[in-house]
Amino acid sequence: MPSDDDLQVDFVVPSRDKANPALLSQIRSMSHAGQVINTHEKPLSVARKHGVLAAKTEWVAMVDDDMLLPSDWLQKTTQAIQPNIGAIGTVAVHKNPHAAAYERVVGTIYNLSKLDTNPHINNIIIRRTLMENYDPPKLFFGEDQYFKRYVQKTGYHWKVLPFIGATHLGTSKNYVTIGISYRRYGHFGLYKLMRRMAARIIFTPFAALSNLSFQTLTYLTKLNVEFFAGWAKELVTEKL
Repeated sequence: MPSDDDLQVDFVVPSRDKANPALLSQIRSMSHAGQVINTHEKPLSVARKHGVLAAKTEWVAMVDDDMLLPSDWLQKTTQAIQPNIGAIGTVAVHKNPHAAAYERVVGTIYNLSKLDTNPHINNIIIRRTLMENYDPPKLFFGEDQYFKRYVQKTGYHWKVLPFIGATHLGTSKNYVTIGISYRRYGHFGLYKLMRRMAARIIFTPFAALSNLSFQTLTYLTKLNVEFFAGWAKELVTEKL
């Protein structure tokens, strides 16, 4: 394993059009950051694979365009590299106040870096070789669990670091589509779905109270209903 002093890491930043200039500036200021590969390919899952394979370094950073990173992000993620680890992500805080409130409440009960339902694929470093035999589903949303499971099947561990300064600027995704993907690719069986819904029912009101916002309650409830509707829709489709 190369030392921290000579480990170069290329970056892949998929974006719909022009890349986020603030993110690009942050990356280029990082010590040992290599080339930045900005791809506009669609869907996102395919863009990630082709972008990583275009990199030249052993480890490659995959960072979504709606992220901001601290100056020491690369230093801290590469310090966690071990021979048995295939990917390293970090917990990011949400710019969206409603999503941030929910994770803040959950984080008081459970370490967010230990949750098995969020691989934090929006800011990770991975071994480039892992993409060579990866056949991604043609997805814009919901690839994270699929890719994590693929990495683990190769024999490597997927590691998530606690919050080190990454910020997610994005708005909410299409949770119906995510629910469909999670059912279609076997990420959530009935037990995990019930566990998720129970957690959401319990923690959503507390998130709203922490923000003193009825809008937080309606926003999070809408996402919960959309996810369940997507999961149920795919289940019905399977039975037809």
